[in-house]
Amino acid sequence: MEKELSSCDFHLRSHPDKLLFRHLSNVGNKSSLTSEEKSLSLEKFGIDENSFSKMTYLIGVCHDFGKGTRYFQRYLLETNPSIQRSLKNKKEYHHGLISAIFTYYILKKYVDSLNDKNILKYTPIIGYLIVKRHHGNLKDAEDEILELDEDTLEIIDLQIKSLDTSELKTIYEKLFDGYDISFDIDTFCNEYRSITNDILKNRRKFIKLLKKEQFTGYYLITLTLYSILINSDKIDASSIDVSSEIEISPELVDKYKVEKGFQNNEGIMNKVRNEIYEEVTESIEKLDLNKKIYSISVPTGSGKTLTSLSFALKLKARLREEKRIKAKIIYSLPFLSIIDQNYDVFEDVFKTVETANPSEEVLLKHHHLADIFYRTQDDEEFEGLKGLFLIEGWNAEIIVTTFVQFFHTIVSNKNRSLRKFHTIANSIVILDEIQSIPHKYWLLLKQIISGFAEYFNTYFIFVTATQPLIFDPEKGEIVELVKNKDLYFREFDRVKLNINLNPMDMDHFKKIIELEVKNNPEKDFLFVLNTVKSSLEIFNHLNNLKLENSDYYYLSTNIIPKERLKKIKEIKEKSGKRKIIVSTQLIEAGVDIDVDVVYRDFATIDSINQVSGRCNRNSSKSSRGQVNIVILKDERKEFHRYIYSSFLIDKTKEVLKDLPSEIYEKDLLFLNNDYFRKVKDTSSEDESKELLSYINELKFKTLSSDFRLIDDKTGYEKIDVFVENDKEAAEIWKEYLVMKSLKNPLDRKEKFLSIRKRFNEYIISVPKKDFSCEELEDLNIGYIPFEQIKHYYDPETGFVFELKSTMMCD
Repeated sequence: MEKELSSCDFHLRSHPDKLLFRHLSNVGNKSSLTSEEKSLSLEKFGIDENSFSKMTYLIGVCHDFGKGTRYFQRYLLETNPSIQRSLKNKKEYHHGLISAIFTYYILKKYVDSLNDKNILKYTPIIGYLIVKRHHGNLKDAEDEILELDEDTLEIIDLQIKSLDTSELKTIYEKLFDGYDISFDIDTFCNEYRSITNDILKNRRKFIKLLKKEQFTGYYLITLTLYSILINSDKIDASSIDVSSEIEISPELVDKYKVEKGFQNNEGIMNKVRNEIYEEVTESIEKLDLNKKIYSISVPTGSGKTLTSLSFALKLKARLREEKRIKAKIIYSLPFLSIIDQNYDVFEDVFKTVETANPSEEVLLKHHHLADIFYRTQDDEEFEGLKGLFLIEGWNAEIIVTTFVQFFHTIVSNKNRSLRKFHTIANSIVILDEIQSIPHKYWLLLKQIISGFAEYFNTYFIFVTATQPLIFDPEKGEIVELVKNKDLYFREFDRVKLNINLNPMDMDHFKKIIELEVKNNPEKDFLFVLNTVKSSLEIFNHLNNLKLENSDYYYLSTNIIPKERLKKIKEIKEKSGKRKIIVSTQLIEAGVDIDVDVVYRDFATIDSINQVSGRCNRNSSKSSRGQVNIVILKDERKEFHRYIYSSFLIDKTKEVLKDLPSEIYEKDLLFLNNDYFRKVKDTSSEDESKELLSYINELKFKTLSSDFRLIDDKTGYEKIDVFVENDKEAAEIWKEYLVMKSLKNPLDRKEKFLSIRKRFNEYIISVPKKDFSCEELEDLNIGYIPFEQIKHYYDPETGFVFELKSTMMCD
């Protein structure tokens, strides 16, 4: 093909090794193909699937128009790196803005040619916005357009004069073949100033429309077009693309349960797990596929991981057969501590049934501690930058990832995150432990999720024991797949909760728990505290008792991830000794441990319910597990006030105040429902409404700076610290220093990716004010050398800091 192009005398290049015509053609065709593979419902925008596909194609072939200037060609072919860097900083060598103006011009011609008043007439401005920023992060729409000032236009004047109009005319005649677009490059070059005036004039109408309508659809359609463009662009630039058709049996989990012998109904736990599994999976046949938001509300420990996967696989098969939708399954969880746990379950399903490890094309894990490794079905392997590229593009049938990855993709302005935005269209999204979403974002996420469901045929499954009221079942906004959930909650009788709402100080609490652990030498204990300081105080007190036949464990984010995961694994294994565990809130997040007695510093209802799920989890104890809720305080205030919002705590106390001090597991469903109803009915939606206004008005940069799924409640600036606590860490640190010394940025990135997983296993994040060891400013990271480890890091309790009266949360 390159010979054919040469005979046409093409010489403009998009990349050092690629002709501009070939790149534009590839990106346009890939964009069009990507959109054609999606089943979208864009009637409200006046867009059918054919016109949407054509729009993606036109954006794709126009996005690098500005590379046809002499300036860019000089920059591209410059072999001296320092000269090339200096050229890159000059505005006339940039190509984004002139390409955006050209995109607007072409899309306007296309929209006008349709003679359809219902079609989204602001498509040209949307095209302008996304092409302008296809190499960076999105800014607020109005600001982007206002950058068309006189100084900027003078740069465009220079670029217009330097265009290779002859070759560009030939390129676009070929690219627009079959499109009813009367393209004349000379007309564009002569009229570009009036085109920019048209953009500025339409800005006022566009922004006024966005403010008036407050319609989330504009945000969704803009980011979908942006995502398709940048993904297609990066795929062609990298020459890495995997898109094999892989079918997964809808009976995969059914076969796994048979292989593992999970079908027997011996014991209450197995009986209930199997009943829930059958009820949910059998519902798929009669499911109304026009309803796209579901919930699986079941008690903790009742097998929701396998149940939700099996349901999703059966739904995936039905969507393919009836609606020709090729649905990915995106399984998202809030915490790293359970990502690996659930991924391992999924992997075991494939290994057991198909007797082979699934490739990353089938099952993919995506979070910052995961391996940078990608294997295709054909056993082609990718590591480093190429592996990361495929992982971050969610190139898999089943993706297991974090809430941060998922929600900071759908609410974002970041180029790197938004590349996978379009993959969520037509997907089946399982949101596990959904109750951990802050209530202040409920309305915001409800609007976005509803938009994905309505316009992009995305299906959502909310999975939890404590279903929040993001969608209201009483209004028919969400379909409960477990019709007998009340029965299942009543059938379980694993725990009894004792709730003491009278605040007590730490000394009083220490006396109570010391007596308990001494008087019950056969029982495993879990103590969950709200602050690092209080957790350390309790752990040290209990550890100093040196009780016989007892193993002590401390868990918090003070401890490096490598040791934390090792401790969790040890806790889950049988050792012959009883276990005494002290932890911050991280233990609640689905960590599969099982103890006899829990003490929990006061928290919200959903947290109380979650921690109850760590007590007599498998119904294997001879008597009910005991969960004790207490309110601990220091000389200033109750510890929960440092961590939780007063609003949520007050709603929890309202729910509990008229109840007896002893509560049983069968009561938890009512408590949860009562709590979330009170939260929904009386909470302020101001923050969500403000963020929604940013979304609806395409204020991408403002939105991204204000949305934080995980709040740092301390308010302190933090620093990442590398803890060199063993020989392996010392070797990794040496490799890190070598990496930092490399001059080429791509070499540095490639080298870091080769050590990233191991490197991050030794990273903790601590308040800067408490870090007094070595801070390497040029490396932007804290460092605790091996020879100083005993002063700053305790192998049992992690980072050692001066404990002040100010609390630090986990």
